[in-house]
Amino acid sequence: MPRGTTGGASGTTGGAYTTAGGEFQSPALEQLVRHLQVLPGLGRKSATRIALHLLAGGDHAARLTAAIDNALRQVTRCRRCGAITEADPCAICTSETRDPGLLCVVASPVDILPFEKAGFYRGRYFVLGRLLSPLDGVRAEDLPFDRFLERLDTDQVREVILALDTSVEGETTALYLQRLLAGRELCLTRLATGIPVGGALAYTDEATLQRAFLHRQGVDRA
Repeated sequence: MPRGTTGGASGTTGGAYTTAGGEFQSPALEQLVRHLQVLPGLGRKSATRIALHLLAGGDHAARLTAAIDNALRQVTRCRRCGAITEADPCAICTSETRDPGLLCVVASPVDILPFEKAGFYRGRYFVLGRLLSPLDGVRAEDLPFDRFLERLDTDQVREVILALDTSVEGETTALYLQRLLAGRELCLTRLATGIPVGGALAYTDEATLQRAFLHRQGVDRA
């Protein structure tokens, strides 16, 4: 019998993917897979494996649901730097052992994690939230540059470290910050060798990140 034709009482074969239940004959399972599939790095096969594991028995699903619910209630963003935290302001912004004169600018809260894991940086951070991207409609007014400038004055920052991805968007944002800080009496540096072109900062190993940080270079703001 040709694919897609009716196979008696069992219903369609090739047309199963067009039904609400997909190939599972279960709309609820299909919905679960589709929600998992939108997570970063998960394709349909991986999402299916996770969904079936959660439904296999035990309390995996209940514990995961409880953990997600707790995180949604407890986790927030630091109002000063934008880092992921439960206490607001965060422990980094309130720590007396951190140097307020050093301010590391990153695009995303996840970019703070490799610095903190490596443990060599003792300054503070400022999270932009995203990078400038005219093609995607992300303009300068969409980023918190006003709060950034206020932070410079409040903390009397003497060095701004640009720790942005070496992508087109990262380079565009770095250039904008260079122009924004022109005329200010502070040191402006960028991460140096070690970060590959097109590489994402969040996935850089600790040794590479530290080498790039230690050999950062001044930026011409002319």
